[in-house]
Amino acid sequence: MICIDASVVAKWFLLEEWTDLARALLRDTLFTDETIVAQTLLPYELTNIFYQRLRAGGSLSFEESLRFLEDFLRIPIELHNPVEMHRRALILTNEHGLSAAYDAHYLALAEQFACVLWTDDRRLLRTPEGRLPFVRSISDYAMAG
Repeated sequence: MICIDASVVAKWFLLEEWTDLARALLRDTLFTDETIVAQTLLPYELTNIFYQRLRAGGSLSFEESLRFLEDFLRIPIELHNPVEMHRRALILTNEHGLSAAYDAHYLALAEQFACVLWTDDRRLLRTPEGRLPFVRSISDYAMAG
């Protein structure tokens, strides 16, 4: 089981730094039938990422945005939002001085399922300073094959 956040999922569709590694993670995870989990806020964040790219102009068309969103919604990702997670997210936000509590919801979910959280959120990767060993940068994913 792995946990992913919007910074990794966006790379499945958009050409960014580490897109090849993010796509390899998805491919390998689907190939091995490993479960992918995420917070229920993931579709909201991804929709906003696509809209922001569309709004910026040039890099993404409206049609591509819709297609990417539809493709995303077909990927088998288990979305979770247990009530107790909000309390844990607030504790993690405070303990690690995170700038946004919603990021900590991904931390709390990965912690609850005892799995790796793959991210490219630079603030999240800097903040835990090694105190959360289950948080991994997508740049560290070793491509298979």
